[in-house]
Amino acid sequence: MVASCVSCLSIGSRKAPRERSDSIDSPREAAKQVRLPADMSDRSVRKKPASKGSSPGSSTHSGSTTQDHELISTEYDFATFPAAVQVRNLPIVVFDDEVDEQMVWDSGVVKDGVVQHAPGPPDVRVKNPVVMSNAYRGFVVQPHEVRYLHYRDVGIIFARPLGGRFMQPSIDTVLVCRALVDCLAEMKQVKRVIDVGSGSGLIGKFAAHYAQGDGELEVTLVDIDPVAFKYYQSNTFNAQNVVGAAGRSVDWKFRAEDAVALLNDDAAFDLVVSNPPYIPTKGEATSSSLSPLSGGFWEGVGLVAYLLKLISERPAGPARLVMMISSLTLKSPAIINALEAAEKRGCKLRVLLEREIGWKAWYAGPAALDHLLASQKELRDRRKVAGCKFFIGATAPGNSRTGLDGRDDLWGYHWHFAYVLEVQAPRC
Repeated sequence: MVASCVSCLSIGSRKAPRERSDSIDSPREAAKQVRLPADMSDRSVRKKPASKGSSPGSSTHSGSTTQDHELISTEYDFATFPAAVQVRNLPIVVFDDEVDEQMVWDSGVVKDGVVQHAPGPPDVRVKNPVVMSNAYRGFVVQPHEVRYLHYRDVGIIFARPLGGRFMQPSIDTVLVCRALVDCLAEMKQVKRVIDVGSGSGLIGKFAAHYAQGDGELEVTLVDIDPVAFKYYQSNTFNAQNVVGAAGRSVDWKFRAEDAVALLNDDAAFDLVVSNPPYIPTKGEATSSSLSPLSGGFWEGVGLVAYLLKLISERPAGPARLVMMISSLTLKSPAIINALEAAEKRGCKLRVLLEREIGWKAWYAGPAALDHLLASQKELRDRRKVAGCKFFIGATAPGNSRTGLDGRDDLWGYHWHFAYVLEVQAPRC
């Protein structure tokens, strides 16, 4: 069991110069992103009903102290953790309902399981966030550093435990959760959910919170890294206190093993969710081959192909798949073939959400990138694959496809389109 108190963890890496975010809203193409009117930005995050003595004051806060008398129990409906959870200093990271804005309070605490932050506005506000750690706005969090992450009433206190290799929550994670809102609104009876390659577990926890239906809900989190298993058992993940939609109880199953072996044995899930490795190797991008399913950290699209084959060919397989892919993924001919084969077998495919986001190729990319970059035609034109229209490949720094919010001035990022894809099995 991971210890409840994580106050010994520090936030020592967030030392970038502070730049307060007053970024100008840029219009978005309706086909790309849902946008709220600018005057609704404060209302697009779910808040608790006002109560006496709990409203924040009008003063601003520099983020320099975390004294108890200067902290408030937030107006937002943050998750509550067991009283044993005590964290003396951590950033509070919040996304609005449409993932159109990220807000960060530098100075927060968790006191007796209650998340609190400094009064006043957030220290960082980022419109149309393209990464989780917005260094260009003064916020960086490393995998081992503790933070509270919150989206639509679901939250986790996360710091990757020592020895862990699984991915920390990213902008991809939150985008998959946003797409699940639409998917789960249509699914009236969900009994079994599995989060494949679950990493931080936030996607599976989000599905547990919103899945509709009667009776107990079974949620499986499976990751090949056994350290992830230990995190799911901790009070800072807090699975034991999750209550599903309309008060449903949740039966959690944590598995530290190869998800492919698990699904080969039992694939009868109502919903499979996954944010898998989605960057093709050079061999995958230059031929129709697939790399072995080896649990790669970020490279190799074999799991994407496997899940597409599972839902399209397995008679007693999953009913629905929600999975993150990217314009990078679509550089692989094998993935193009797998998508088209799924459609031919009767699967229904649709893009639940798409968003141009940043790619730190210097961190999560090979030394040579030519096989992943879009051609001139791919840069301009979408390609129709399995009834959906996609951009293919990444673009170089300074050459994004949308040009939103001055992103072409951010020279630390390549750009790609993230797609949250829904695939319904032929029988649905």
